[in-house]
Amino acid sequence: MVSIIVPVYNTGKYIKKCVDSLIHQSYSNIEIILVDDGSDSETALLCDSCAQEDDKITVYHCENRGVSAARNYGIKKAKGKYIFFADSDDYAEPQMLEKMVGIAQRYMVQLVIAGYYFDIPCISKDNQTMESMEQKVPSFEIKSEAELKRAMVFLWDSSLMYNVWNKLFALEIIRENEILFPEGKEFNEDRDFIRKYLRHIQTAYVTQDCFYHYMRGGRGGATEVYRPNMLQIRKEEFKRLRAFFKEWDNYDSAAREYVSREHFDRVAGAAENVFHSDLDTRKIVCEIRKMVWDEDTRYALAYALPKSLKMKILHLLFKTRSTVLIYTVMRCIYFVKVKYPVLFYRLRQSR
Repeated sequence: MVSIIVPVYNTGKYIKKCVDSLIHQSYSNIEIILVDDGSDSETALLCDSCAQEDDKITVYHCENRGVSAARNYGIKKAKGKYIFFADSDDYAEPQMLEKMVGIAQRYMVQLVIAGYYFDIPCISKDNQTMESMEQKVPSFEIKSEAELKRAMVFLWDSSLMYNVWNKLFALEIIRENEILFPEGKEFNEDRDFIRKYLRHIQTAYVTQDCFYHYMRGGRGGATEVYRPNMLQIRKEEFKRLRAFFKEWDNYDSAAREYVSREHFDRVAGAAENVFHSDLDTRKIVCEIRKMVWDEDTRYALAYALPKSLKMKILHLLFKTRSTVLIYTVMRCIYFVKVKYPVLFYRLRQSR
């Protein structure tokens, strides 16, 4: 059986579509655990309504403690052999679990990693539609810890390891090793969970098939709201990611370049995030200057090799400490993000 854990917080507009896509999976041996993380009454009632419609759905109403606590509660209640995590504003293709469980059983692996769809709202004059971009790599099997180590940089650099919702986990491994999500964190809780899980497995299978629709943009996501501590959040993640590769004795030149490029990309994102604030121009320039001169930024700039033209330009501007030019470029990027989200996320996908 697959236990599907869905943390829910004020997503009444989307929860029905999410649950419908899970309950209508072609693989029927499932339980759906909705963990209501202190939602408003409308969302809570919708969760109850879903549970009344199908006995495979169980709802737990909890006080608001965040997505990590909600997922951890779901892990505690899960009864399946496998665990799948879904977000309540996303949805899945109907054959997802059938194919992922089939892979897990056919290859006898401890982790299945799938491609996914990156869905972006495309607003036209008469209606709003979604444009999907696939995030995937060719299928391959990982048969040993040595192969897993060799594949790590490639997998992280392919954007397949940032989130839990494109993976099928083994509940036994999670419970035996007390793997839980870090509670009280604003960002990157998925990455911490995945890194913990990877330390306890030797085999995996990566499939090029895409099943999960990740809805991005226009929903008040974490990076779409100004956060004064964004640079500090990115610095902490940079240190954890670098430590992860070092712990595996795998921090070679390729890993160092990837980790550096990843951090620089996140710093650029932090610079764009400042434009979501009410700060005046002078204060925005001051915030960007702090990012430019930060010691971790300087380290990342020394080793990062950006791939896209946009990031190559930003890399040059950051490296030469051209704060005013960075301000100008980031304001343009912010404008594109707000007015042309599809274009922005297409550019964002190539770093």
